[in-house]
Amino acid sequence: MSPAQTRLTAVLALELDTAARSGELVALRTTDLGTDLATVHVERRPQGGGAIEGEWVETSTVTRAALGRWLDVRKDLVRRAHGTSRLWVSLWMNHDGVLDDQGDTVIRPPGMPLEENGLVTSYRVGRLRYEGLRQLLPLKLEQLRRAVEADRQRTAP
Repeated sequence: MSPAQTRLTAVLALELDTAARSGELVALRTTDLGTDLATVHVERRPQGGGAIEGEWVETSTVTRAALGRWLDVRKDLVRRAHGTSRLWVSLWMNHDGVLDDQGDTVIRPPGMPLEENGLVTSYRVGRLRYEGLRQLLPLKLEQLRRAVEADRQRTAP
């Protein structure tokens, strides 16, 4: 799999296990992953404010495998960008919208932490790029999260 496909697979697997909001996903750090990737700590940030609550969520076998592959890809990317503990990082260089003293755009190397918009964009692009996902996945990551959350509530004891 390509690095983009590897990251998307890990994001999708984690989303299916946690029903995390995109802001909760981008806030994840490698330190939020439990031993053997069997759990992940998600800080729930309710819409409209409210108390932030931490929750350890058990991950599936598929998620563990996807995260393991992503962490291998991520390691090389982060090394080039001088390190970050954030779980989701960029795959390509991009600009940060700031000009240097000569008026040129400041370029950020691959491996920089993804912001919420970057994660949402990677979902949207991946959904269109990889065969079959367009029919399987909803248009927006938030729609997927709501479907997963509804399923979790239906099956809760």
